Amino acid sequence: MKLPNSFGTCYRLPGNRRKPWIAREYKGRDEKGRSIYETIGYFESQSEALDAISLRRHNPITPKADMTLAEVYKEWSAKKYKEGKKKKGISKDTVNNYKAAWKYLQRYEKELFRELRSGHWQDIIDEQEEEEKSHSHMKKIKTLIGLLYKYGNKNGIIRDNLAEHIELPREEKGKKDRFTDPEVKKLEKAAVDKVPWADTVLILIYSGMRISEMLGLTRFNVDMDKQLITGGIKTDAGKDRIIPIHPKILPYIKKWYDREGEALICNDEGKRLSAKKYREDFYYPALDAAEVRKLTPHKCRHTFCSIAAEKGVDTIYIQQMAGHATYAFTADEYTHPDIEALKKAIRMM
Repeated sequence: MKLPNSFGTCYRLPGNRRKPWIAREYKGRDEKGRSIYETIGYFESQSEALDAISLRRHNPITPKADMTLAEVYKEWSAKKYKEGKKKKGISKDTVNNYKAAWKYLQRYEKELFRELRSGHWQDIIDEQEEEEKSHSHMKKIKTLIGLLYKYGNKNGIIRDNLAEHIELPREEKGKKDRFTDPEVKKLEKAAVDKVPWADTVLILIYSGMRISEMLGLTRFNVDMDKQLITGGIKTDAGKDRIIPIHPKILPYIKKWYDREGEALICNDEGKRLSAKKYREDFYYPALDAAEVRKLTPHKCRHTFCSIAAEKGVDTIYIQQMAGHATYAFTADEYTHPDIEALKKAIRMM
């Protein structure tokens, strides 16, 4: 049936989407008489989309709905942090935790709060996981997001608490998981059989790099003659560290090197890849094709360190190649990279 005039509109978007129906609120007409619509959200069915339009018409959002994330945080924190100065208010440590968590949300500070989706927040959490941040660190970020949504709901800025949809990684206790030797063998066979992107999983496993480090490499970070990679991020020990190229991944590094993309590991057009894009579209599908468990990319680092330790590689070399923070002081004060020793260590794996 045709919807009433000025009711709004909903329609199905093309492609295979989890929520294909878009609901749009009618906002009037522009100077040329064209209808102006504002997106309310995306839904799994047409009925849900129509309900959302109807709800918006009968319960319009307040003018505060046009507040940016930064404005919401500023308004919320002004009151919350003031409470912290009272005897029964939040502690100074809690305030500092909120301020630290806010730094990770600031990338979206100019966005309208109501237009942010759970996927935006999940990207932040996923990046923290890839950087091997602690579970409590990620939980603090999620807590702040939840408090902002609670404040937004109370003040008519938004209705749904999208923080509830943020998924934290399972808190690991005891021994960290890793790819088993048979699984590594499966990946090696998959790479030989030209399974797309299986070689990049092996590059992670045999280099100890973080996913962001691998995706950040360019051809200038690779010395094919000396068979070395120079790169790294995060800690003082991790930056610009030297990683010998393991013989098992040398042909794969050369393959990517010869593509001459703007990054060493790039898409078919030679463009850089985001960590999210790589994980979802290439890394996990490669594991599926190789019939290997869906362990996260940073488990490749655990595998690298575990294999090296099992083969008797000296701890100091494992720390140096993996760029662990515990190595930073020793590296700065007492040692310089011994290239031949590192090459000998990598060949032991």
